[in-house]
Amino acid sequence: MLNLIHEELYKLFHKKGTYFGLAAIFIVQIAIAILAKKAPTFMSPEGALSVSFLGESIALFVMIAAAASIIAMEFQYGTIRQLLYRKYYRSQVFISKLIVIVLHAVVLYVLQFGMSLLLKVILFPKVDLGKQVGHGRTLLENLTLSTLGQFVGVLLLLSIVVLLATMLKNNAVAITVGYIGYFVIELAASFLLILITKWDWVKWNPFTMLLFGNQLTEPAMHVMTKLTTMQLGFGSALYTVAFTFIAYALFRRRNV
Repeated sequence: MLNLIHEELYKLFHKKGTYFGLAAIFIVQIAIAILAKKAPTFMSPEGALSVSFLGESIALFVMIAAAASIIAMEFQYGTIRQLLYRKYYRSQVFISKLIVIVLHAVVLYVLQFGMSLLLKVILFPKVDLGKQVGHGRTLLENLTLSTLGQFVGVLLLLSIVVLLATMLKNNAVAITVGYIGYFVIELAASFLLILITKWDWVKWNPFTMLLFGNQLTEPAMHVMTKLTTMQLGFGSALYTVAFTFIAYALFRRRNV
């Protein structure tokens, strides 16, 4: 298993896309920070910092492509056969890929968080991270909670992406479907808030769980979701595990 994880990490570090993705995150963050510096009336420094200068959003797009690729490319180019011929179990191959996906996501979110703080120090030294921004939290605490909450949502989304990638044979198609699925899910999550007001049971669907990060920083959202923040957190974890198990079941049965 450790050898498989090492091989997956080796492939990840030797892909140009890995560094292009990281560069894209930093470039967008720097651009948004400069915009907030030059046009504070359009985007306030505190507002830009509270969303990590869009670093979280770009990291999500990078991870959708990375998660889809790590699964779909093995089948597209037939390299999965080489792994299985070496007498590795499919479970070991699948788990090693999941571990690398999670590690990749953790690294990206830590780096974008660090870049956010660095940009704050360089461009916005007057912005006080200890300033109270509501709910008894400081700006730094709110930023940290936002990053953690969004990361939980990312894991749920990536479990869906892995499921889709396992079903598809082409890497490009898997990535495209992943992006389309993301936008559909985002639209559905907002629309479902309307349905929840009519049918209470709708609140337990997986799309509602994606609002965990939002409710973590804005507790008043429980009025719309009709779920506590803890329920959303547990729900996100359960759905992540469920989608991952379904993906694994499909991975085991897929022809190579």
